[in-house]
Amino acid sequence: MAARLRRAAVTDVYEVRMLVEVEAARLAALRRTEEDVAAMREALAGRVAAAALDDAGFVDADIALHAAIVASARNPVLTDLFGEFAPVLREGLIELLDLLGLRGTDLRHGEDAHADVVRAVEAGDPEEAARLTRRELESTLALLLAAP
Repeated sequence: MAARLRRAAVTDVYEVRMLVEVEAARLAALRRTEEDVAAMREALAGRVAAAALDDAGFVDADIALHAAIVASARNPVLTDLFGEFAPVLREGLIELLDLLGLRGTDLRHGEDAHADVVRAVEAGDPEEAARLTRRELESTLALLLAAP
């Protein structure tokens, strides 16, 4: 799988990411513990703080937040699957940020959308968590598909 992922287009990896993370957010809303909520909130704060970092630092913080949500689903297979494609995803997102200059115009890029997902998971609303995750990931996939 690791070799296949290294050869995959970032858009292909992103589509799989959407499949994994939308269901993970749904499950996280149903299964999260207080420790999971604390980890998600800490990762969200880390993502906010990373706005001042370079693109790589920001992407690392973003992926850490998504990993915390996936871990909250309490499914080790989902967690491992996300971990397998996270390195390829990381490289693609760093390239995307650089190519489109997204953070040059908005250092808070996606902050509200990510906070909304965490709130929905914390509130135990699986459908809202899935909907918000899908919306957030679809917006980034659209940027990837439109990138030159």
